[in-house]
Amino acid sequence: QAPPPPPRPRSRPKDPRHVRAIPTTAEAKVDRALELFNGSDHQRTIAGLARTLGTPHVSALPDPGQGSQVSIVVAWELSWYRYRVDLGDEGEPVEMLEKGEEVKQIDDSLREWNATVDADGRLVAGEGATERGPEG
Repeated sequence: QAPPPPPRPRSRPKDPRHVRAIPTTAEAKVDRALELFNGSDHQRTIAGLARTLGTPHVSALPDPGQGSQVSIVVAWELSWYRYRVDLGDEGEPVEMLEKGEEVKQIDDSLREWNATVDADGRLVAGEGATERGPEG
């Protein structure tokens, strides 16, 4: 008789206290994504750039195809960064996807400037957001 196969390693804890609930409204998803972003190392990068380059335009939008993901774009006239925040990822929820030099490189659908950076370099929804950002 063959021994039973070893248990498969778990990628997620089964303890329900460790299961991260995904918000259901777009506003709640954006708020949670900004909170996760502000707790990441990426926030320090953006804060440093904001000190040098000034206040960026920020877009934080739920991904219509992936209910647990929010796209964040932080853009200045000559530099931009795009991140994905996975609201269901316990380990590393924030990932930089790409960066570029001209705002016109960013897809129009990601240029809804609906957030900004506060005095501490943290991303915040709404406050001070502008309708039209850099056109490039």
